[in-house]
Amino acid sequence: MRSIGSLFGALGILAALVACGSGSDAAAPTPPVPAPGPASTSPPGGLYVGYYAEDLVNNPEDPTLGAFSLNLPGSNGSFVGSMFFTYVGCQTTNVGMVTGTKSDLALSGMWSGTVDGLAQSGAYSGTYDAASLVYQGTYTNSAGKQYRDLRPCIEYYIAANGRWEMFPVETRLPASFSPTVGNRTISWTAVTSAEQTLVYVLDPVVAQSSGNPVVWQSIFGPVTSATVPGSVSLQAGKEYVAVVGIANAAGARVAFGSRRFTP
Repeated sequence: MRSIGSLFGALGILAALVACGSGSDAAAPTPPVPAPGPASTSPPGGLYVGYYAEDLVNNPEDPTLGAFSLNLPGSNGSFVGSMFFTYVGCQTTNVGMVTGTKSDLALSGMWSGTVDGLAQSGAYSGTYDAASLVYQGTYTNSAGKQYRDLRPCIEYYIAANGRWEMFPVETRLPASFSPTVGNRTISWTAVTSAEQTLVYVLDPVVAQSSGNPVVWQSIFGPVTSATVPGSVSLQAGKEYVAVVGIANAAGARVAFGSRRFTP
């Protein structure tokens, strides 16, 4: 057995070697790797095009569809968009500017603008359906239901509320519904139970900034084509987006499609 003195001497030598880092190749302890956090649930960003639909119960007289577009960020954050309310050439250009916040699967915000000389505004909100890749929601008009008599130009009601849907550009629902564009004419296949058809042409560059991106919009019955009037300027070589949305007599969407095109 070693003596206590010799044992303390050996321990002293060992302590000195460890303190100097000599005689040992042991690596420093590796810090623990933090567990990964939850994956982001924020849907893809980019330009979304769609429609708003006035509520049939609140406005049974003349419920209508209209152009609605949003430029969404790739992650959570603020965004801008527009709702368009002009349907005939004798009206002034009526656009509601949209601001809002994207928070995971939810969108919410406000819209405001002037519709044929009267200030209008309201709120909207909606959520993302991951199965169909569609945003869906509702909107309100803080001024409530209104009757507008602008004859001989137009006579109509503004609904107090409605719903909306938003899709990535080039979406076709159902998949067989595929609008085509040629010589200023937008065409599509007939859809069973079609009652009201919204057709519009949008400038994607303007839609991703602030301003009115809709260069033309109109409402039709159960037709299968629409021609952009010659009075509407379409710049040669510039990209546009043609959008077609079709609803049945109950106001439900039965088809929707959009297509990029260059005149």
